[in-house]
Amino acid sequence: MPPRSPTPRPGARPMARASAAAALLLLLAFAAAWWTRELPLFALTPPGGGAADMLPGQQQDLHTTFFTIWAALILVVPALCLLPFRDRSATAARYWLAFWTVSLAVFLVHFYWAVVVIFGNDWSRILHTPRVSAPRLDTVFAAWWVADVLIAWLWRSEALWVRVQRWGVHALALVLFFMGAAREGELAASRTLGWLLAAGVVVSAVLALRYHRRAPSA
Repeated sequence: MPPRSPTPRPGARPMARASAAAALLLLLAFAAAWWTRELPLFALTPPGGGAADMLPGQQQDLHTTFFTIWAALILVVPALCLLPFRDRSATAARYWLAFWTVSLAVFLVHFYWAVVVIFGNDWSRILHTPRVSAPRLDTVFAAWWVADVLIAWLWRSEALWVRVQRWGVHALALVLFFMGAAREGELAASRTLGWLLAAGVVVSAVLALRYHRRAPSA
């Protein structure tokens, strides 16, 4: 089997488009959190009831955590959908890395807001709050995502272990984003985003399968 070519890096246009989308969605997320700061969109009490674990003054920050994860979800959709097409299209590979990178950047904004702003970097609270269903897995996922992006940009290897771990972190991203939005989302908008993510990935997988089946006879 011939060695695979290195991961293409995004050119100026793909990176500019992905970055502009990320900047716009982040701006909208922070603006929406400010506009809705006096609306009880998200409960100050944890799931399942009990005493409030957030102060009324934290409403805007609470909204920011939700709106920024929505922004990260929207941005990760192109990356997840383009992943199966990377081998046959350099353009798909470039846009995949561009959106995989900027969605990580927005996710890290969300991660910071949740861990540092909301919970004050108090991991005893984070590990025991019902607000976070799998804090350890989420943290491992964040570190894994960062590692994969660094590999893609700095090493650009397409060795077997790189591809295996890359598919693994994308699969984990799909599961965590889908479960967090579609299954655990408090609002209909969140659940809708989760199901749209799943639908987009399914359609992409079907198209990739059909494309690969036709390719040998082309």
